[in-house]
Formats: sequence, structure tokens, C-alpha cells
Amino acid sequence: MLREWQKQCIAKLIEQYQHKSDALVLATPGAGKTLMASYVAKQLIDDRKIDYVVCFSPSKVVSHSIRSTFEHVLERSFNGQLGALGVSRTYHSMSSINELISSLSKSRVLVIFDEIHHCAGDGDSPANAWGLSLLSTIQNLATYTLSLTGTPWRTDTLPIPLARYSNPEGHIQCDFTYDLLEAIQDNVCRAPHITAIDINQVVVRKGQESNTYQSIQDLIENGDISYRLILKQPEVIKYMLSLSIQKLNELRTTSSNAGGLIVAASYAHALQIQAILSGHFGKSATIVSYKQEDSAELIDRFREDSCEWIISIAMISEGTDIPRLQVCCNLTDVTTELYFRQILGRILRMTEEQTAIGYMFVLAEPDLVEFAERLNQAIPDSYHYEQTDRLLEGIENPNNQSNSNHGYHDYVQDTFSDIDVDDIWGNNVDELINHSTLAELSMSSFKSRIISYYI
Repeated sequence: MLREWQKQCIAKLIEQYQHKSDALVLATPGAGKTLMASYVAKQLIDDRKIDYVVCFSPSKVVSHSIRSTFEHVLERSFNGQLGALGVSRTYHSMSSINELISSLSKSRVLVIFDEIHHCAGDGDSPANAWGLSLLSTIQNLATYTLSLTGTPWRTDTLPIPLARYSNPEGHIQCDFTYDLLEAIQDNVCRAPHITAIDINQVVVRKGQESNTYQSIQDLIENGDISYRLILKQPEVIKYMLSLSIQKLNELRTTSSNAGGLIVAASYAHALQIQAILSGHFGKSATIVSYKQEDSAELIDRFREDSCEWIISIAMISEGTDIPRLQVCCNLTDVTTELYFRQILGRILRMTEEQTAIGYMFVLAEPDLVEFAERLNQAIPDSYHYEQTDRLLEGIENPNNQSNSNHGYHDYVQDTFSDIDVDDIWGNNVDELINHSTLAELSMSSFKSRIISYYI
């Protein structure tokens, strides 16, 4: 059954297509943009306005999900073969799209662009070359276009194809908007509850030199330590996992299929997290990444079963529909606002069986904290803050050791045990340990800051 916002959006778009061919819809992640778009396509087909539908999306996983939704709503195959009403493709397939363009050149076509910001390009960046291809070919091909986004900007500020700008600053003029506040009020999306984890004290040793820092921000700004290195620390991973596991266990007492998402920085990092999750907490987890050909099948299987944890490397960020995900342990080193909101959206999809709050645990990296606070701009006067000293001050790390200092060789083995160090450095582990850019980090305790929707 369609939600009220979807009905209103469909009606507006169908009316708008009477006098213009392009439309842009902004709807918060988890609101149901794909289902809405499928009913727009159905209406245009029923009205004999179009003959065929082409959908583009950022990944194979999302493309597969779109195909399933459109096949269900249109009650016809959507695989691009003879007799199908349409096809679902990825943006990266545009480099080999000539055959599709040729076969549809004389048809009336609705082209749907999911997460349209992936198509940005100004001609100067090779990475966005297919954005220009989109402008020069697809726009001329389509009878109608429908662009969808849940995050209507790009960090690199490149222009988005087919978007109409309301002013020189590049603010996008959307034809229909459905924001997170509305979705929460309508019980369409969960309210976000974000816990930012900081370090009470960390000692950094480089050779004979030793320095102490009082926060992640202090460590990054003054300690010459990368955020990625902090994310690889076993103490950090254990502590972040302990909070996430505790929350998911609590939720599963009333909803046995509630699931948790862990976002890793790399495949090696995902293996490290999986090993700690299993060895320290006795929990199993599925890893999905671009390296695995069966990732789509693994995600589908996780969506339908009741397993607790899935670890993702750039696979479950936007458009991937796993409504039972309710807890996210954010350990990626990507610190853009776009990616932050995309990940957050994975745990905000509402279900009847689960509570109306999605929980994210993230390190207090300065940009990420700012992004969490900036959610207040989308939900005015609906966030509150608790002072750090009222929270988990002084809690020891989860291994319950009074002294968390690790030998440096142990640290290197813990961090790099899942990759071939020789392949990276062309040398042995001892030389890796003595490399000037590496440092030993010793952490004593953590503290938390809660950034939560006011219920």
C-alpha cells in the first residue's frame, strides 16, 4: 500500500508531465522512492504515454532491487529482454549503452535516475565522464525523466545533470520534497540516535618519543595520526562493537530479527572486524564487498533471515533496502556528509515489528560530529545533547585489562594479519614496524556523546 507522501508525489508528477518532461524528487533515505517511481511508471504506461522504462542506479545490488520492485508493480518482466517493459542498469554501464540507445530511439521512454548525484560532471573530471554522456544522449532519448535523490548535493560541488538550479550558489530546485522530519512524524522513518565515541586519553609513541592526547580531534590535529589508523586499533574496534552489540541484543529481546550493520574502511579492515567479532564476542557476521561476485545474493539472504550482523565495504550505503537493520557501527574512513547520511539512512527504514529509533555508533571525528549536529537543520528543534561527563566517562576498554598497552609487534600483527605485508612494503615485518610513519597507540578509556532525536 502506498504511503500518503507517495500518493501526493505521484499525482504531482503525473500532472507536471503534462507541460514538462523532467522532474526531480528529493525524499529522505528509507521513505520509499523506488516504489513511488514504479507507480509513476505504471501510471504513464496505463495512460499510454510511454512504451518502456529504463532505470539507472549506483550499484548492481540497487539495480537488482529496482528490477524486483518494478516487476512486482508492473506485473511484467523488467530484464531488458523481449517482452519486458523495461530494464534496470547501473550508471557505470553507460559506457556500453549504445545498443540500448539505438533500440529505443523510436520509443517513448521514461528514464529514471536513482541517486542522481552520482552523475555529476563538468567535463574536467574523467571520473564523471559518463555524467556528460548522460546529458548528451539519455536526455535526448527520454520522453520523460524522473531523477531521485535522498542526498541532494555532492561534496565536490560538481553540477548534477537534469537538475534545475534556483540560484547561482547551486541550490537545487526540487519538484517534490519529503524530508526526514516529515518522515518521522508520519512514522515512515525511524528517528536517529547517534552516539559519538571519543577517547579520554591516548599515548602515541614513535621511536623514543611519547606524546599524550585527550581526544580524537586533538590526536588527528596535533598527533600526525590518520583517522584510518585510529579505526584499525583493536581497542577502538572492540569498544565500538561492544556498544553496538549491547544495543542490538537489547533490541532483539522484543524483535528477534533486528539486524546490525558494520561499515568497514577496507576489505582487510572488514576481516579484522570479523575476527574480533568472532574471537572476542562470539558473534558471526557476513562480509559483503565489491570483491565478492555473490554479494547481491548474500545481501538478499541477510535481508530475509534473522542473522545479527553484516559487514559492508561500500556495498550498503544508499538504495539498499534491508528494513530490519536498526543498529549501525560506523567504522569507515570516508568522512563526507553525503556518505554519512547515506549510511544513516540504512537504519531508518520503519517496520511494524521494531521500535521507532535507529542507533548509530560513530567515532567523534570532528567532521562526523558536525554532520550529526547538522541533522538539526533538517529536523529543527528536535535534537538534544547530553554533556560528555554525564555519560560513559572512564569506562575501561572491553578487554577488561587495566593496562591496554600492546607490544608494537603485536599491534602490527593485529592490524595487518589479514593482508600480505610484503605485497605492500616489498620488505619484511620488522622493517614495517620501524617505518617512520607508523606509531604505537595506547588507549586507556573512552567517553560518549549522545546526539539523539527528542522523543
